[in-house]
Amino acid sequence: MILRSVDGIIRMLDADYIENDDIQKRVCGVCIDSRKVVEGNLYIPLKGANNNGHEFVQQAIQKGAAATLWNKDEPFPPENITVILVEDTLKALQQLASVYRRQLSMKVVGITGSNGKTSTKDILAGMLSQRYVTQKTLGNYNNEIGVPLTLLSMSENTQVAVIEMGMENLNEIDFLAKMVCPDIAIITNVGTAHLENLKTQENIAKAKLEITHGLAPFGMLIYNGDQKLLRDAVTKEAISGDIRIKTFGEHEENDFHLSYVKQTENGITFAVNEEEARFTMDMLGKHQAVNAIGALIAARALQLSDMDIQFGLNTIEKTGMRNELMRANKALILNDSYKSNPQSSVAALETLASFEVPYKLAVLADMLDLGENSDMLHYQLGKQTAEYELAEVLTYGDMGAYIAQGALNQGIKHVQHFADKAKLIAYLLPYRNKECMILIKGSRSMKMDEVVDALIQE
Repeated sequence: MILRSVDGIIRMLDADYIENDDIQKRVCGVCIDSRKVVEGNLYIPLKGANNNGHEFVQQAIQKGAAATLWNKDEPFPPENITVILVEDTLKALQQLASVYRRQLSMKVVGITGSNGKTSTKDILAGMLSQRYVTQKTLGNYNNEIGVPLTLLSMSENTQVAVIEMGMENLNEIDFLAKMVCPDIAIITNVGTAHLENLKTQENIAKAKLEITHGLAPFGMLIYNGDQKLLRDAVTKEAISGDIRIKTFGEHEENDFHLSYVKQTENGITFAVNEEEARFTMDMLGKHQAVNAIGALIAARALQLSDMDIQFGLNTIEKTGMRNELMRANKALILNDSYKSNPQSSVAALETLASFEVPYKLAVLADMLDLGENSDMLHYQLGKQTAEYELAEVLTYGDMGAYIAQGALNQGIKHVQHFADKAKLIAYLLPYRNKECMILIKGSRSMKMDEVVDALIQE
């Protein structure tokens, strides 16, 4: 984490200040939540829609904050701590992270994409940790607040950082990429998430490619070449000629393609480009093998051997609720309840189909932020469920009704829609005593992890 004197922070921000204490005092890390401040933190009070962090500064001081940032237009700055005056504490947080990033000698891999960026981050960090002091984005800290906090959490001895970048609108990845300055950029794919804001997939592809705006000279862009939409966007983008470009995916025309894959309950085995080497990892789904290939390209570019890569695949620290295989008595639960969109739902259905289990159920809830065609996208997903030999399709939520209708119209015999989550859970509970596999999938705000928790409880 950032270790600087209060004076050093002031100079990094080129800010005015009100000194009440020794400005040579050491700052150890930053914190935006007064309840979580620890001794030596720089407290950064942010103003949100519902809360103003400036109101909680005394709590931060009591917990041992070394200094605080303070919006100049906020009244009553505290008198018992050094106050660093800024126009906007969020912008100051971002500036501080940007300056700190440039003071570190670490290599950075930036990752974005509609689906798979968190898994790819976890996979790559596992690989790189075999050879380098490696840090990665924790959880989903991938936005205009999370990314600077991630950068400021890096220790001085970090050799490689893996930074996830998310977006909801144009120009957001541009802003983050210029802060992060990645040496290698990975775009996992372009999907239909955020159609509500960006209207077209072409705009989503354009937004993802903004990651190249911050690429270091002689850097590398790695992207999923299976998607014509993304290939076309790369062609249109004026990418500097000194940037190396590599593609990956399932199709043979990619620089690196998936040439072999086998799924078991314990994970997947895969190979690249007909090479003899076989890689195994404790993750589920062919799409995760594709994500791993994107990570593998970056790992090899950073001089890792295939042995390093395999050891790394053995030690992945996975972010929860993404294709987790869990057991509830006799039933297997495929928990993919963190997020949902049409592409990730199809990937989850493909993973479910790869298991040799006699009875399979798909529990599908609303996919949010899909824009004005949301009802049709849900209906189309319902029709696609007929391709996966499902015994039952169960749906939940307002949009889930369209999934159910699509499944029914495509000929699936056992389809039920639930408007009440408690009734859905009650319906599923007896399946714990049946040899079956249940996929549970939905957007995060649908809280489908509550269904999972109910099923796996003793």
